This record gives sequence, C-alpha cells and structure tokens, in this order.
Amino acid sequence: MPASQVVISPSTPADARDEAVWERVWQHQPSVSKDQALLDREANGPRWRLIVDRLESTFGTVRGLKTIELGCGRGDLSVLLARRGADVTLLDQSDSALAQARSRFDRLGLDARFERGNLLGALDPWRGRFDVVLSVGVVEHFRRTDRTRALAAHHKVLRSDGLAVVSVPHARCIPYRWWKLYLELRGWWPYGLEIPYTKRELQARARAAGFEAIETHALSFRQSLADHWCKRLFGRRPTWADERSILDGMMGLVLVMFGWR
Repeated sequence: MPASQVVISPSTPADARDEAVWERVWQHQPSVSKDQALLDREANGPRWRLIVDRLESTFGTVRGLKTIELGCGRGDLSVLLARRGADVTLLDQSDSALAQARSRFDRLGLDARFERGNLLGALDPWRGRFDVVLSVGVVEHFRRTDRTRALAAHHKVLRSDGLAVVSVPHARCIPYRWWKLYLELRGWWPYGLEIPYTKRELQARARAAGFEAIETHALSFRQSLADHWCKRLFGRRPTWADERSILDGMMGLVLVMFGWR
C-alpha cells in the first residue's frame, strides 16, 4: 500500500467555485474499467505528449520533479507524473475529490501527498516549494479578477525557474460551446460557473500573474466533435477522435498554457 496521506490544511471558503457543486460532481466514482480507460486516453492523447515534451525540454527528465496539481479532482496528470517518477502532491477543496484521488493512487500502487485547500485561500504552506504546478479545468471556474488571482496562485507555489501547466476549455471551440449551451438550456450542466478562455485572455492574465515566459497551444478539435456530439448521437467514440486536425489552432477543444517563472 503506498504511503499516501491526506493533510487537512486551513482554507477559506471559495467564492467562485461553489463547494456544493463540486461535492456533487465528485460524489460519482467511475468503475475501475472506466477509470482506466480515462487514464489511458489522457496518456495517449496530444495534451500529455505536449506536457512531457515541455517538462523534458525544461528539466531534462520528469523523474524526481516536485509537482503539485491544483484543483486536482481525481488527479489524472498526477497519476501520469507519478508513473514517471515525479514526487507528486495533489490539492483540492473537495473532500470527495481527495478521497477519490487517494483511492485511485492506492489502487495503482503509487505514492502521493494529498492536501486540502483552495486557490483563493492561503497557500503559504506551499509557497515556492514546487518545480511544476499543473491544473486541468480549474481556472475557468472563476470570474473577473479572480481569474488572474487563480493563475497567480500557480505562480506562488513555484520555485524560481519553475514551470506552470494550465489547461482550460477554449472559447473558440464551436462544438464545445454548442454542447455546453444545450446542456445549460436543458438544466443538465453540472459544473456551475464555467467561462472558457481565449488565447489572448489566458496570456494576458498569465502575464499579470507574474509569469515571464508564456507559450500557449490549442489542441483536440476532433476530440470535441467526438465526445460532445458523435458519442452521444451514435453511441460510440470515433477512432479518429484523438488525431490532430488543421482546425486545432483555430478552435481546438483545450488551451494548454506553459508559464515559466
């Protein structure tokens, strides 16, 4: 059994991410087979390949890097980092999310540290401690200046010359925007406030948060078509879902930003 542990640290109430919303989201736990399929898809997808490339070009190797995933949920990226020998920490404000993440790491025989906190709260216990900070699907759940504050939280936990990896939904992705609107109109949207980013806004807010060098990529247009429409209309995910498209840069599903401190 891995030496994972949950550390409860002081956190302030979230004012942009409704805690009740996320407790409801994380009450559902996928089956082991579905969970493994989700991990495999991430591991074989363009986002993870790009992240590994930037980590290796920045640090030479992933092994031994001290990483923290903010708003970790079940910790997809942290699992993949731990498999490559990183020293991983996961932080979330949801007790249910942390419980799922710990259960997953224990099942996979991976070591990790789990901490409770929120991005707009006091992050002093983690200030300047990490080589790499990551978040997936987190900072779009804030509005106005809190969007910059959420990115500044990434900057705060990094060591000098550290790297932030931030993945958010892309505002220019038409299949995603129509899918989200459809669910909202039907009353089925489960994730509360979600405001996707343009490249321009993400880069501007990252600069305001203190990042000195910034690189942004749009990825996975075909994944958006496959997951948001084809799978629901035809009952299966097309084999071309994870292939690159000439439309990625214009309207890919996700933006991945790398910010160097």
